[in-house]
Amino acid sequence: MNNTAIRQIPRYLPRMKYYDIGFNLSDPMFQGVYHGKKYHTSDISNILYRAQERQVKVTLLTGSSIVESKQVIELKDQLKDTSPVKLYYTIGVHPCCVNEFVENIENLESSSTIDNPSNDESYNYKLYESLNKDTKFASKKLKELYELMSIKLNDPDLRAIGEIGLDYDRFHYSCKELQLMFFEEQLKLCCLLKNKEIPLFLHMRNCCDDFITVLKKFIIGFHDNEDKFNLKEIIGSKEPIHYKLPSTKKFVVHSFTDSPMDLENLLSLTPNCYIGMNGASFRLEENIESVKRVPLDRLLLETDAPWCEIRRTHEAYKFLNDYQPLPYKSVKRDKLSKVSEDEWNNYMIKSRNEPCTMEQVATVVANIKGLPLSEVVDKIWETSCAVYGA
Repeated sequence: MNNTAIRQIPRYLPRMKYYDIGFNLSDPMFQGVYHGKKYHTSDISNILYRAQERQVKVTLLTGSSIVESKQVIELKDQLKDTSPVKLYYTIGVHPCCVNEFVENIENLESSSTIDNPSNDESYNYKLYESLNKDTKFASKKLKELYELMSIKLNDPDLRAIGEIGLDYDRFHYSCKELQLMFFEEQLKLCCLLKNKEIPLFLHMRNCCDDFITVLKKFIIGFHDNEDKFNLKEIIGSKEPIHYKLPSTKKFVVHSFTDSPMDLENLLSLTPNCYIGMNGASFRLEENIESVKRVPLDRLLLETDAPWCEIRRTHEAYKFLNDYQPLPYKSVKRDKLSKVSEDEWNNYMIKSRNEPCTMEQVATVVANIKGLPLSEVVDKIWETSCAVYGA
């Protein structure tokens, strides 16, 4: 990892403060690996350098599976003393990774990371069917996840449970039935934690009705008489567990890309529901309408790096008309290794998003809403700190 000294932030930049609530630091791209092939050594220190130079003060590192949650914790610990940006993290299993809860039945490569789909929808459904025969493996994995959450509750850098939820656009990762099952089971684990107020970091893609149905169930509260995975054993209970999220529980539906009507339904669910947006949230005209409608005090921003950059083909691009481009050169992934490492601070990888682009996301929101950029940035910083802590 390149440890080039940190320069002072250029004086011409406005004094903004950005809180990137979605940064997938465990993605192999940040180790120089793209689609399984190594192109360059890790440039994480350079990415963090660019983030602080562009006024990113805090990032929330996303846990996408049990495996990746552990990786994120390890990366955070390695970087904590040298990073110019505060690094917090989440623990949870993304809907695209819930195959991790089920024992491999066909000796396929394990789908325990977000970059590793099975690409086999029939196999994914067979995993669900296998749970009717044996729940021991899933019970073991849920207990492992609960223990990781419980141990790390004492770590002040753990700021949310997530990324958990539903994604009906990616059944090649995991089937609908498994997604629903383990969204509920992870919410149950949240109810069993000693710190019941820890916020949630949620994923919702093309599934709003089911997503809201599940959340309402936990907002209202219910007794689980079935206890399919023997969660009573975790807390030593002999009676059915009553599951209910605290009325003050905060959660963010991140990377919002659904309809304005879905937005309204989410916001009316509870005043503690917030919306997270990134470049993928601004692709279509319908998305622009959602930006107009979301109240500024219910909005948080993110890059979801290395994904979700703002592209020229996106509807949002025209709202960057007054934006000064980032002062970094762009190179293809196979070209960075040809650049002297002393110069890596000045180079971004083409089509790989980074936290330093937070200012682009904020600029689009400000221009769509017709508000001063400073007003948008200040309010979203305040809200982000209120939800996930400074």
